[in-house]
Amino acid sequence: MKKTLSLLLALIIFASSFCMLAYAQSQAYTGIASAQTPTSEARLLFSKKFGGNYKAAPTPPVVVGNTILLVSGVKLYKLNAETGEEIASVKMEGSTLYTTVSPLYADGKIFVSLDEGIVQAFDYKTMKSLWVYTDKIGGQALCPITYDNGYIYSGFWVDETEYANYVCLSVKDENTKKETESKNAKWTYKALGGFYWAGCCVTDKYVIFGKDDGKKNSESSSKIISLDKSTGKAVSSLAVKGDIRSSVTYSAETSSYYTSSKAGYIYKFSMDSSGKLGSLKTYTAPGAVTATPVVYNGRLYVGCQNGSAGKFIVLDAKTMKEIYTADMQGYPQASMLISTGYEQTSGKIYIYSTYNAKPGGITAFEDSQGQTSVVKTELFTPDTDMQQYCISTVSAGEDGTLYYKNDSGNIFALREGKTGVQSLLQKIIDAIKNIIAKIITLFNKK
Repeated sequence: MKKTLSLLLALIIFASSFCMLAYAQSQAYTGIASAQTPTSEARLLFSKKFGGNYKAAPTPPVVVGNTILLVSGVKLYKLNAETGEEIASVKMEGSTLYTTVSPLYADGKIFVSLDEGIVQAFDYKTMKSLWVYTDKIGGQALCPITYDNGYIYSGFWVDETEYANYVCLSVKDENTKKETESKNAKWTYKALGGFYWAGCCVTDKYVIFGKDDGKKNSESSSKIISLDKSTGKAVSSLAVKGDIRSSVTYSAETSSYYTSSKAGYIYKFSMDSSGKLGSLKTYTAPGAVTATPVVYNGRLYVGCQNGSAGKFIVLDAKTMKEIYTADMQGYPQASMLISTGYEQTSGKIYIYSTYNAKPGGITAFEDSQGQTSVVKTELFTPDTDMQQYCISTVSAGEDGTLYYKNDSGNIFALREGKTGVQSLLQKIIDAIKNIIAKIITLFNKK
């Protein structure tokens, strides 16, 4: 028995020298990571199943420190990022259908958007509820939540031809003695068509987002809107075509904003110091675009529908001219993740995308300055019993582990693939690390 314990302790010390159990905290999905992520083949570190079908599938997981956060059914979960083991969970005041929007971590809190127009806040450490906002109009929880300087912003969607609100909420817990106190909005902005995947961009004075067009026809005229950040009053709008079903993002390199529409357009525009929107440039894609463009080093990366499949698009971020495209197995409806971890040594970046078709894996693209043709690989394909459609972003831990989910109800954690002796050694190290993490989790529970 003593020999066994001594051997276990020796293995733990050995494994600990190879691994870091700490990850950088991430407030939200940004689209760019500096970690050295898998590049040619990814092996499964772990998978964990939640729910029974796509309606009850988990949200895309978000990395926070050495944990991952997700929502499934009526529960918010905090999991060990190394093993997938549950650290804590808490029942929420509602649930979210289709679970395409991740919870947001910011300011030591977790914010979750729920159906019926609900936003609920939790303390990250204790997982206790802090407050609950219930919108007067209500609607589905389909918008990402954006945090800025003590406030969060998000919208709701009722129907293509119905009104819904965009809201601004203070994150402050005004009544620390009550866990489900009613939160009042700082302001609300009502619009016909509502807000579907329409995350906002927040500046020092303004909030910018797009909306649905208010009609059943997704190619009708719609708007990109700027509001006064303090009052929620409309400042300016820009006429565009089609439902805006992506977030607005900003590139300091080009001093421009970007978004896309379900009608198949990718937009670049500007905003002056008074909040006025203008200088619209448009790229016409071969099909619908619901992903938020990711801009890096002068290039814009996004996916679109292409018949029954999909397409990866690379544009010049200044001119909006096409550089090259590539076919994909399915429609990439979620935003892509860029890894810059190898750029200093190789000049290459890697772009990761899911696609809304079986088998529901991850496609990786390699890109560099001056490149004009595609270099891609099918980085990960789930086992047969975990293959399903997928609308999920990909998140990265500081150590390069990739996390995502598909409609099978599984979340996946992926690391760089190894072969031969390296693979066996890595499996042993991973197994030992899992034992360490489980011991730590049990100790913390006590």
